[in-house]
Amino acid sequence: MISTLHDLIAPLTEAEFLTHVRERTAAFVRTSAPHRFESLLDWDDLNHLIQNGVYPLEELRVRESIPIPTSFYINRGQLNSSAFSSLMNRGADLILNRLDKYVPRLCRLCHQLAEQTGEQVTAEAIVTSGKEDAGQRVKTKDICVLQIAGSKRWELCGSPIVGPLNGMSVPPPPQSAPFFDEVLNTGDFLFVPAGCWRRCENGPGRSLDVHIVLEPPCGREVVAWLTSQLTADETFTAPLIGYTDPSALASHEAALKARLIEQVQAWSLAGFLAERATARSKEVVIRIQGTQNAAKGPQG
Repeated sequence: MISTLHDLIAPLTEAEFLTHVRERTAAFVRTSAPHRFESLLDWDDLNHLIQNGVYPLEELRVRESIPIPTSFYINRGQLNSSAFSSLMNRGADLILNRLDKYVPRLCRLCHQLAEQTGEQVTAEAIVTSGKEDAGQRVKTKDICVLQIAGSKRWELCGSPIVGPLNGMSVPPPPQSAPFFDEVLNTGDFLFVPAGCWRRCENGPGRSLDVHIVLEPPCGREVVAWLTSQLTADETFTAPLIGYTDPSALASHEAALKARLIEQVQAWSLAGFLAERATARSKEVVIRIQGTQNAAKGPQG
């Protein structure tokens, strides 16, 4: 049963793993227990989540070289089984984001990792169908790859991009030889730091891997958080037009600046992190009770 960080990364120690996280270096663990991650998720769990509508169909993502519109496999709010199977059989990828909200075992693991690392931790599942993914991509978040079933070859190239963020422009993929080139088999673990170029090649048959996604807070979040503190402030809700007198406009500008400076001076990084952690702990989690497959009961 995988229920702690120690269980997840063994034989790596927690100190060794956190060093890889801080220093932005990959970590690979070859296992002698190929079924060890099945206590978190297996094919039966995944089938139940999709077939019984426990996982919202609108959240499913099917992708070939580009995302496929949901109208191709969802009809009037119902999954079109034949169309969905056809897409998977021809090699489409299936992506289930925020799976931790629907599988309590993953939820508990993500919450524990968040407490130990101070990061926002979520889980997603990726199903691939035996076709080659030849393109190089770069992730903006750290991921722990748990190979649940099947196999997948991972190549990691170049030095990680420093401080990658969604929407930022990235340089062209590196042309150098990969510094990591291994096939992940069932039960293997791989930590891929954010900003690292990667290329995946699916093995024969279908592959199922779970990604534990770690997202550290950054300065941009602090700015957004500070802004949110002022959404109801009368100084900031007042319209900026209608000032015919330049001195009145300058006076309002000075008031805005003064209020913003006051807010900046009052905030603390500790307070921001504490509020972030509280918000994460209050997220609504879908507890699947009375089912045999999707979560095998809430288990405490």
